[in-house]
Amino acid sequence: MAGDNHLLDVQKLKTWFRTEKGSVAAVDGVSFHVREGEFIGIVGESGCGKSVTSQSIMRLLDEKRRVRYEGEVNYRGENLLQLPPSRMRSIRGNEISMIFQDPMSSLNPVFTIGKQLTEAITLHERVSRRAARERAIELLRLTGIPAPERRMGEYPHQLSGGMRQRIMIAIALACRPALLIADEPTTALDVTIQAQILDLLGELNRSYGMSVLLITHDLGVVAEVCSRVLVMYLGQIVEEAPVHELFARPRHPYTKSLMRAVPTLDSDRSQELPAIDGSVPTLYHIPPGCRFAPRCPYADERCTGPEQPPVVQVGEGHSARCWHAESLMEGGARDDDCA
Repeated sequence: MAGDNHLLDVQKLKTWFRTEKGSVAAVDGVSFHVREGEFIGIVGESGCGKSVTSQSIMRLLDEKRRVRYEGEVNYRGENLLQLPPSRMRSIRGNEISMIFQDPMSSLNPVFTIGKQLTEAITLHERVSRRAARERAIELLRLTGIPAPERRMGEYPHQLSGGMRQRIMIAIALACRPALLIADEPTTALDVTIQAQILDLLGELNRSYGMSVLLITHDLGVVAEVCSRVLVMYLGQIVEEAPVHELFARPRHPYTKSLMRAVPTLDSDRSQELPAIDGSVPTLYHIPPGCRFAPRCPYADERCTGPEQPPVVQVGEGHSARCWHAESLMEGGARDDDCA
């Protein structure tokens, strides 16, 4: 059952794609929730299913007739996976908005910034053109765009990457959504602009009580802005914890391996960063048992057996999908090996 303050409650979500080689589940049994006003992160390597999860929530894959959903995505009492297209269109942008990775490909190059912003407003709200223009200028000002009145008449190619991303955020905020999904919003931006975009998302979360679901592969970003984090691997959530707990006491070998690969200021530059052995298996060749077992430094027979590992509670709000989660919690040689 969804909690009283759960804005979004995802239960056993599976997203199947029909291919020439058969059906594959890019998202396989994912369950999590987002509370009112919460800033939550989903982290993992490329291809682990983060973006497909967010697109499934928004049902952006509906036009691909070779896609099929299972499970539930409950938003304020409605299962989004069962809504008719007309109702789903009214939710997208109005109640749940999304920021995509590449603003240059997301913005229409032949329309001005003002045209694209006002269209997002008038699509969901009955307001005059003048009122929509005033709202658009206000949104540009809110997102830190200088000279917003002038920017209204400019085209995407006339703006920098950071400014285009701010435009995408302004469009996403046009109807004051309750939930903002940000799919790697700082990809391809320099470090200074990344920090500004993250500060902006944090300010929107604090000032407006807007829930934010951040999709990223950067653990440093998660540590900076999120209150809770989900770690994904090969279509499944393998660990979930409050962000401070995850960084202090990671309980899944994959999470530990990711953290070891993050460079620090005191890293020895003469040595290579630790890397995770092997590569992510394809969806056509998912290993039996634990999906991380082929790359795990101390997988045993149980890990490679036919049964998938259970999700074990290892602390308050902290769980891990691992046969050894409890022994990792107790410490000892295993914890030292993976730290």
